[in-house]
Amino acid sequence: MSATEHPYPTHELSQEDQRVVGWRFDQFRQLGFGEEDSWLLVDSGADLQLTRSLVGAGCPLHLALRIVL
Repeated sequence: MSATEHPYPTHELSQEDQRVVGWRFDQFRQLGFGEEDSWLLVDSGADLQLTRSLVGAGCPLHLALRIVL
């Protein structure tokens, strides 16, 4: 699933907001999260920088997910 295949309707978002959603999805995927968790993080408004810091410090993905959610 790509960023353009968001599992929830995005037609209510502006084009710019859709790009931001796609970018955030890609960022979480690059950190190693699966598609479902990445969408969960995007939709929750999770702090991307905190997530990066946790993962970069060696925090396991499942624990980082619990912390930022």
